[in-house]
Amino acid sequence: MTTLKKAIHKAENAWDNAKFIVKNKLDLFDPVIIYPYRGYGNNSVAYLHGRILEKETVIHGDEEREESFWLNLHKVWKRFESDEIPGVMVEGNLAGIECQTVSDDEGYFTLKFEGLEKLNLQNGWHKVSLLVLEIPYDLEFEGQTEGEILICNEQASYGIISDVDDTIIESFANDTFKRLKALTTKDGTSRTPFEGVSELYQGLTQNYKNPLFFVSGSSYNLYDLLVTFCKHNDIPKAPFLLRDLGLNAKQWIKQGTMPYKLENIERILETYPTMSFILIGDSGQKDPEVYTKILEEYSGRVKAIYIRHVHTEKRKEELLELSQQISVPFLVMENSNDAIEHAKANGWIV
Repeated sequence: MTTLKKAIHKAENAWDNAKFIVKNKLDLFDPVIIYPYRGYGNNSVAYLHGRILEKETVIHGDEEREESFWLNLHKVWKRFESDEIPGVMVEGNLAGIECQTVSDDEGYFTLKFEGLEKLNLQNGWHKVSLLVLEIPYDLEFEGQTEGEILICNEQASYGIISDVDDTIIESFANDTFKRLKALTTKDGTSRTPFEGVSELYQGLTQNYKNPLFFVSGSSYNLYDLLVTFCKHNDIPKAPFLLRDLGLNAKQWIKQGTMPYKLENIERILETYPTMSFILIGDSGQKDPEVYTKILEEYSGRVKAIYIRHVHTEKRKEELLELSQQISVPFLVMENSNDAIEHAKANGWIV
């Protein structure tokens, strides 16, 4: 299988290179943009992830359009048919600290800002100026872009790490037909949140006093939809750590859910080594198993685990049995109010 992956990856690269050459000769490139995702960091180091893409006005434009079936279908197509640009040198500037990197084969890049101690940045969101320094071919770059990084110096009472699909937004992850229907017929402003999600997350973050991180198996291709969904439904602003939907020599279409989530949750815990966390997910996939493994590996770092029940009664019984075997509160919630009441009883929501 590894040999097959490498062969397909090599063929994909050859196709992409040929496509770039043809588009360049025929002047078919759209304007190129830096598309940053929200980053995070502490008072010494911070990370900002993003992608170099050809601009798709329906996704990256500022114009608001009334939702319709055909518009949503067009957006879905453009999200997953994205035209990424590899080999682009990007520079970021965070409060005077600069760093550079180069976009990979899928157009992704990660900037790592070090030496932030001397800046003494306050807790909260900070702007990052982003600029292309070098770009292959004769491409038009739209200009400087701004990203955002959440800085937290660990004075918070705790942090929150949450899943997205079937945890804050109805995604029907275990029903392919319903999942595709929701994806193709509804956009960020019309997707359905679970009742009480805004109150739960606003209460736990306490007006951004406690940082929130979304770690989800969703693809970065859906980033704009998720940002719009949270803003529309008054869910606190947070970094989204999503998955790369693609193929390379090491992954087949996408990285597995458990290793992906473990890797990213561990990176958050290591970025804030003295902070404890409330972990929120759902019973539909592997969140309970991921979170209990984190609990085992990071003793004393997990305050509670909240799991939304969206699966079978058999699965619920399994989780209730699991809840009796661990050392922290493990709540299988039927609705957000169960978690709100539990958090209030423990003084996490005031």
